[in-house]
Amino acid sequence: MARQLQALEQAPHDGNHAYPSLFSPFRLGRLQLRNRAMVPAMTTNFAQADGSVGDALIGYLVERARGGFGSIVTENIGVHPGGRVMPRMVMADDDRYVPGLRRLASAVHGAGGVLIGQISHAGRQTRSRITGQQLVAPSAIPCPLNRELPRELSALEIERLETAFIDSAQRLADAGFDGVEIHGAHGYLVGSFLSAYSNRRNDAYGGTPENRMRFLRRIVSGIRARLGDEFPLIVRISACEFVPDGLDVEQAVVIANQLHADGVHALSVSVGVYESFNKLSMITGEPEGQWLTLAGQIKSRTTMPVVGVGRIKRASVAEAAIATGQIDIAAFGRASIADPRIPAKILANQERDTVWCLGCNICLGRSARPETICPVNPLVGRESSIRLRLARHPRALAIHGTSIAALTAAWIAAARGHPVTVVTRADEPVGGMQAWRAKVPGQREYGEVVDAVLRRAVNAGVRVGDSLTINEDVQIWRTRQYQPIDQDRLDDLPGSISSYALLAQSVSVPPGRRVVVIGDDLSAAEAALLAASRGARVILHSSTSAIAVDAHPGYREITLRQILAHGGKVTQDAPRYDPGDLVVVGHARNASYDDADNWSLPLDPAERLLSDAYEPGAMTRGIYEAFAMAMDFGGPHADEPSCGDEPLARLAGL
Repeated sequence: MARQLQALEQAPHDGNHAYPSLFSPFRLGRLQLRNRAMVPAMTTNFAQADGSVGDALIGYLVERARGGFGSIVTENIGVHPGGRVMPRMVMADDDRYVPGLRRLASAVHGAGGVLIGQISHAGRQTRSRITGQQLVAPSAIPCPLNRELPRELSALEIERLETAFIDSAQRLADAGFDGVEIHGAHGYLVGSFLSAYSNRRNDAYGGTPENRMRFLRRIVSGIRARLGDEFPLIVRISACEFVPDGLDVEQAVVIANQLHADGVHALSVSVGVYESFNKLSMITGEPEGQWLTLAGQIKSRTTMPVVGVGRIKRASVAEAAIATGQIDIAAFGRASIADPRIPAKILANQERDTVWCLGCNICLGRSARPETICPVNPLVGRESSIRLRLARHPRALAIHGTSIAALTAAWIAAARGHPVTVVTRADEPVGGMQAWRAKVPGQREYGEVVDAVLRRAVNAGVRVGDSLTINEDVQIWRTRQYQPIDQDRLDDLPGSISSYALLAQSVSVPPGRRVVVIGDDLSAAEAALLAASRGARVILHSSTSAIAVDAHPGYREITLRQILAHGGKVTQDAPRYDPGDLVVVGHARNASYDDADNWSLPLDPAERLLSDAYEPGAMTRGIYEAFAMAMDFGGPHADEPSCGDEPLARLAGL
């Protein structure tokens, strides 16, 4: 704990001069952007069910405009009902949507922001239960993930969809949007025309690269004719699709040069399609700015300005890429979900207060079920609806434990005026089970996030210490841990331990010892990786063809790769044990968060229990529960006065 508290006191550097390239202006068509930091298009599902703009989406984007981003691109806006990709998708296929779009543009402008609308059609990468229509595509080839056969579009239908894109761009302009981005990446309809992977036509819209570009180029030409040459227009493409016959950098360069000649003002360079989704949705432990080199390869061979994407969460990464000429604009995607005020904090010399993105991809996993959430920013999507109400009768609160959920509860309770003390223990690391995870190879970012949420709590007035003066007015909350241990298997294997015991490092594993790990869950996989990284001879037995099945698919790939790199083995074979083996058992099959038997409870009494968990989904549920508890603690009731209209995010120091 001493290390974390000392880090909180380090002096900040001068943010005004640290990143001169990132904070330099940029010309995009007729727009003068105040800086090169962009919020890119990301699915949130914050729209209304009928496709109109609602308060949630407005509040979400306004908060990022207030946070100082130079430009904001909306999530994909539908141009046709047959191209809906999520149940609650903003639509622009009819004039009835213009008033809501105008309200969104006006609100973002009022917060000092620049708003660009991304127009899109999902093509084959959606489901007919969402569109209410048969799927359509350049060719009758199903998406390997969705596995629903689309109908091949006729030439006349293609022309009508071109018009749909152009009409939608016109509606956005009429609503006051500052620009338009055409979504030609990730395997959606425009991108599927560009790629031989999904386009097997032999007419004017298929075959040669020139023909495959025809659909996109006719959309660009139509928008230029309607809105003029200076109306800002961006196209997003996948520079590499990582599939057979898919787009690669060489083809992307050709596309970029043609689009620049056609009058497009910038190219947003992404990667992947649904079949290679893990390349697109990178996770904790993968390099920051991983795809900036691809953007740089394109920029070096075209005069087209380039937007770079791919786990950009740190201003230093963006600054280096812009300063060295790899990109012109840096897209802070999931980082802007975690902390909407990254640019503003830098300019206020408060970069050290940034709440870092974990890379857990909970936001992506929940973008359609039912909407984006974030474990380090439980305010996301609720910026317009939650207001900080100070408690009428502040009461001292003691929180025992330092899980992210506990630190979140402490932050909110302190921001609402309660005197809060977080009580630490010398034998427990700050961060709880996420501190365990930070010791696993590739997962040290969890430690950085623990430090960030600890700093956020301290900045809100939380006192942190290993002692507490108890009096009758102090309410005590303690932390429980979600450890769904497979007790039956442990009982059947004398001397075995749970994966959580190994991850907590309560059992030492000397180099060279044979370790047999049994389980298909994340805790088993990362226990195997931790042991292998310390020189143990590890074999992981999974009952399925995958590992870490309770986590984002990206973790399965990266964890498997690292286990093998450290000399471990993974098999579906039945476990075999030799004398001297350390047997490690993962969590129980079909474990339930709601089953009381799956929790390790504190020994001392408490008025309320906060939750800690290892796997990101369960961890996030506990954080949202903690947030609600802190919001309810001490009232106020509905008829009590609030402290005004200032968003909670700002008052609480997010």
